[in-house]
Amino acid sequence: MDESVDIHAPEFARDPFAEYERLREKCPVFSNDRYGGFTLLTRYEDVRAAAIDWRTYTSAVVGVTAIPVITHRDRPQLPIELDPPLHSAYRDIVNPLFAAARLAELKPRVDALSHRLMEAMIGSRDPEFVAGYADPFSVGALGVLTGLPTGDAAKWHEWLRRMFTPKDPAAAKEASRGFGEYIDGLIRHRREAPADDIVSVLLAARVLERPLTDEEIHSYLTVFFGAGFETTADAMSGAAFWLAEEPGRLAVVRDLGERVGTAVEEFLRFVTPIQMFGRNTTRDVELHGSVIPNGRIVALGFGAANRDPRVFPDAEICVPGRVPNRHLTFGAGPHLCLGAPLARMEMEIMLRHLCALTGEIAVRADDQPVWKRRGDRRGLQRLPLSFGAVPQAAA
Repeated sequence: MDESVDIHAPEFARDPFAEYERLREKCPVFSNDRYGGFTLLTRYEDVRAAAIDWRTYTSAVVGVTAIPVITHRDRPQLPIELDPPLHSAYRDIVNPLFAAARLAELKPRVDALSHRLMEAMIGSRDPEFVAGYADPFSVGALGVLTGLPTGDAAKWHEWLRRMFTPKDPAAAKEASRGFGEYIDGLIRHRREAPADDIVSVLLAARVLERPLTDEEIHSYLTVFFGAGFETTADAMSGAAFWLAEEPGRLAVVRDLGERVGTAVEEFLRFVTPIQMFGRNTTRDVELHGSVIPNGRIVALGFGAANRDPRVFPDAEICVPGRVPNRHLTFGAGPHLCLGAPLARMEMEIMLRHLCALTGEIAVRADDQPVWKRRGDRRGLQRLPLSFGAVPQAAA
């Protein structure tokens, strides 16, 4: 076992990429006993193969998607902690929420929300990107998608932040309890008064020829809140930080015009908000001379895979026009992220509004960015910025 890497150490969470490079070349199957014990895969082809091979690397072990297992559960999160064919049956219920036609219908509302938040942030006395834009925009877009009460966004954010704090299990347990009670209250209320929202959709749904139980609905909502909010906000904060690090970078994105989608894909690759995602082996696996034993927690290293120079030329450089871009930010195989279309839409709207509403973006000289302190996720906790006037030609 190699105990030299602590994935939740502040220095690793802030900048894991030198360690990823070392592990890819020297120890592509990295194991240690920290956080209950796990094995990390770091090479692109290994990570992609494991993501696709659900029979060998199963998702159907409750509670191991996060490393370490912080909040112990006896019920799976739906649909992510299931394997086919059961996974397909549960995923089919919510697939229509992310259909292209539905997202196109919702896009004007999401666009208007972004524009309002961006103008307010840029015009504020001390612009801070995460609290002023990324968090409320991500939560607000999720509210538009699901019909859930965005007035409760501050509570969602605090619960989720504390639930996934590896260094404080007691706080995580308490936050999980409060969040669970909130969700149960939503379900009870919608049983009495159905509305045009995801809770009512789930109450009316059927799986395997029966209605969903309250526990199953609770599980879906936990995933929607958790997966749909923080990851997109983190991707946006990471993109904004890169744009702010050097003058002229926003102009590069602006010059892409209708090809701004290539910048979205590159920021998703470069930031990779979910750096690792847990699976479990169902048999002994021999890989690169190492044996991963049956029942081992395996972290799929999406962040390391997305910087693999075997697949991405100049992998450590962010190239907004990069094509092709076969990043693994949303995973691969049957568990490919359900919310990917919404995340892409939010990212593109953010970039278009940055380009339209400001001419330059920089980290404020009188303040410092703060990275989140979790190695299996990547995003900023705080990003103080300054903005310049829009160039006349772009206005």
